[in-house]
Amino acid sequence: MRLLTPHTPVQAQQWANDLGPAARFISGGTVVQQEWADPRLAPLDVHFIDLMGWPQTQSIALTNAGLRIGAGARLETVRTHPIVRQHAPMLCEALAQLGAPGIRRVGTLGGNLGWGVGDTCPVLLALDAQAELANGSCEALHTLLAQPVRPLMTAFWLPRHDDLAVPRTAFEKVGHRAAFSPARIRIAMRWSTSACPVLERVAAAAPGTIAHRLFTVETLCANGHDSQHAPLNLHRIRAACLESLPVDLAAIASRLIAGHSGCLP
Repeated sequence: MRLLTPHTPVQAQQWANDLGPAARFISGGTVVQQEWADPRLAPLDVHFIDLMGWPQTQSIALTNAGLRIGAGARLETVRTHPIVRQHAPMLCEALAQLGAPGIRRVGTLGGNLGWGVGDTCPVLLALDAQAELANGSCEALHTLLAQPVRPLMTAFWLPRHDDLAVPRTAFEKVGHRAAFSPARIRIAMRWSTSACPVLERVAAAAPGTIAHRLFTVETLCANGHDSQHAPLNLHRIRAACLESLPVDLAAIASRLIAGHSGCLP
């Protein structure tokens, strides 16, 4: 095992490109450590690239372009930050349900998102997050999470809502009844801010199912208020969920979505 300390995000990305599968980005390490056969011993054949040396990746700031949250920001710092609470309350809600306080004080937002199935993934997808890359460019988070090898993400951009009403949102995390069991699925939803709010973003993540937007469900809900289309109901929502989720998860997701959409008896 080697721990590499790059001087810049660009150098970190270049090292990752050069090392290929042997490279792993690491910040808080709370997710990476779960992958080890022995949680006390890092695997010998991995080159860990330390991402915690740059202040610009750990800050939280409100700019004219939106809310910028550094990928290296600790989860608990994000959860309790007043600017995040004002402009992205659903993110704070989700973080409150993520692990124990000790985990949130060590883990980072970038690590949870880079994992691909963390609690924050569907939330940021539902909020139309943009990811800032090592070279300073930005790309839609939903396109990056769909890639088998994800680039280094240094920050995340969210819309600011100081002049606009914060949209209605909902975060649901469903697990087994057993204590301390992992969540079976995480769902995040966001409605439009129009006079007649429409469910316009739905995203899901689960163990073995990388976080993604449920585009078929979004299209269905967008047309559900059109008199020329059949009204929304549980059966149609479940069929739409099956486009990208396995049967058991589609059943759970569809009931959550239908419940929040007023489609359950």
